[in-house]
Amino acid sequence: MSFFQPKFKHSKKPRKRYKKQGKSFPKHTNNFSKYRVMDLNYIEHIGIAVKNIEEATAYYEGVLGLKCYSVEEVADQKVKTAFFKIGQTKIELLESTDPEGPIGKFIEKKGEGIHHIAFAVNNLEKQLADAESKEVRLIDKAPRKGAEGLHIAFLHPKSTHGVLTELCENKAE
Repeated sequence: MSFFQPKFKHSKKPRKRYKKQGKSFPKHTNNFSKYRVMDLNYIEHIGIAVKNIEEATAYYEGVLGLKCYSVEEVADQKVKTAFFKIGQTKIELLESTDPEGPIGKFIEKKGEGIHHIAFAVNNLEKQLADAESKEVRLIDKAPRKGAEGLHIAFLHPKSTHGVLTELCENKAE
């Protein structure tokens, strides 16, 4: 048996073990393989929550040598953003414009740091439908307008192993 080969590849033994312990076998085990996987193009950006966007920008420019190419306020999300590009991937700094906004609550609960990872996709509506069919909990059931004119939607971190995941589509491309 190979190191990468599952021990009980064609056996029901794991299910019997669960039955003996009075537990039901997890229904989600390997169910994802029955479905078409999401079509991710690349990592669009990494979102980082900061208390002060000017101070954080000074660090990214002065220490890391990156250049901020865009600062934008997204009023409906109660956030001010600053973007840096390294290779094809962007870094998005997020400063809350309202302590009751999502970034304000995040910083209050967890402090500054990585907030989310965003993937570029085509056909965002279809990707959301596919994710929902796989019982992934959606924060946004339909795309909404995000920074840089992207259409965005978030997947709940309780369904994505603790990582807030954003899907982005650039309708202009």
